Amino acid sequence: MKSFITIIAVLITSFSYSQIGRTYPDGHGKRVFFPYGDISFADEIVSFRVGNPEPIEGFGSKEALGVPDSEVKPYKNFTSLGYGGQLIVKFTDNVLYDIAGPDLLILEIGSKIEPVDAYISKDGKDWISVGKTGGGFSALDIADYVDKTDVFRYVKIVDKGKKSGRWPGADIDAIGAIGSSMNFQLNAAVSFDTGKSTLKEDKSELREIAKKIKELNSLVLIEGYTDNIGSAQSNMQLSKNRADAVKNFLVESAGIASKRIETKALGESNPVADNSTEEGREKNRRVELIVFQNTEMEQKGVVGTWKTAKNGNLRIYKYGDKIAGWYEDDGGEILGKMTDDHTMVGQWVENGSAKKCDSEIYGRKNWGSLVIEFNENFTEFQGKWGYCNEEANKADWSAKKK
Repeated sequence: MKSFITIIAVLITSFSYSQIGRTYPDGHGKRVFFPYGDISFADEIVSFRVGNPEPIEGFGSKEALGVPDSEVKPYKNFTSLGYGGQLIVKFTDNVLYDIAGPDLLILEIGSKIEPVDAYISKDGKDWISVGKTGGGFSALDIADYVDKTDVFRYVKIVDKGKKSGRWPGADIDAIGAIGSSMNFQLNAAVSFDTGKSTLKEDKSELREIAKKIKELNSLVLIEGYTDNIGSAQSNMQLSKNRADAVKNFLVESAGIASKRIETKALGESNPVADNSTEEGREKNRRVELIVFQNTEMEQKGVVGTWKTAKNGNLRIYKYGDKIAGWYEDDGGEILGKMTDDHTMVGQWVENGSAKKCDSEIYGRKNWGSLVIEFNENFTEFQGKWGYCNEEANKADWSAKKK
């Protein structure tokens, strides 16, 4: 579970953009790549305490959710914390964990450097300080503060800036987990009878999740949870039995190797809703499946860093037969699909090119067709490309794997 996560990359014409590994503007003229694309960013506001003084023109806390989308003329789509303000957000369709390199990225816009103290938490109660940002697009590596198998769902930022200005405090456009993994949640009420750990007859939801896991050939952590009715000991055992039941299904019915699955019993800890209501207790009775990259698969094939002849290093990632990648130097991207073991067909996207297209990819009109042929042992590739929807017939692109 240590390595850089695998990404979801798809052909533009056939799949949704929302789960493609892609770059985003950093608010300062550059771009940064998130391997899991849109799901990498915070989904929910837990709490917001505006600072003092607060912004003259306030911006709601929800502007910090989702993908980077701030604008500067006029300024909009960001959250001003105010001096000393505090914001807590939650990831719901993904989790944050430690990978090689930066893990947590906080995008603070504006010309002034207004840092924040950053904290992470598993349950929104116990917090771990992971350092201070320097303003702008700040990347934090959580490796020195956590264990490799820890996963986190909450981020807290506290403004440490100056008291002056039209928008005092840090101005937050987005909070993202580059160290991220997919998170699926099974409602125990749908999957299990009350107090039982035998899966119900209707397993359609679990079959869909199993299909995605099998495509990834990934590592899976299954976490079992309960509400707070009953003793802590019995709830811990019930959560263990339910996590084991899901694991057994993945192994016996979906053909996923047992060695790729870990289970963890968490009982009534980490509730996601209020246990004082039946609706809240139902939400807390759940099984979560967290999907990590299979590190063994990263050692072979197309995944890795490729030194191109003209454009610098190209980092390529793989999800099933889908491919995405980006140039470290200029934010250019590729995305597509493996049509056989050694051929990728898709598109390239750039900030600028000799020809603009009528349509956009990732908000840019500089894109075109692409075919990459990898050699037998994946040490080199030869690429062909064309502008927009033209045939990929320009053959002046090659690379060697670093």
